[in-house]
Amino acid sequence: MKAFIKFNIVGLMNTLITIISYNILVYFHVYYVVANIIGYLLGVLNSYFWNKNWVFENRSKGNVVFLKFLLVNLLTLGSNTLLLFYFVESIKMSPMLSQILSTGIGMLVNFSLNKYWTFKNKQNTTE
Repeated sequence: MKAFIKFNIVGLMNTLITIISYNILVYFHVYYVVANIIGYLLGVLNSYFWNKNWVFENRSKGNVVFLKFLLVNLLTLGSNTLLLFYFVESIKMSPMLSQILSTGIGMLVNFSLNKYWTFKNKQNTTE
């Protein structure tokens, strides 16, 4: 439970970075899908540092953890972007509301994959 609370704090920071970046880019007439990808990637940079060092306290060195983290986030980005596109184009929701909703869904998937695969260690299997 402690890791999930920390993950949500980091997620809030990431979400703020993503949404603020997204809104700034959309304001400057960047296509909403491109704005979403850029905003999401900025959030990912923040996320890796805090999730590795604070949330999951993973001290492993090397590229394997980073590559797993990157893969999880690329999968999350792909599903987030597809959901965003679906909500905007098929359901005709506003791009802003669609972005918030698709990000929330992606957050649940991202936490599960990171906890049980990317940063899996003895501590994470007991919480």
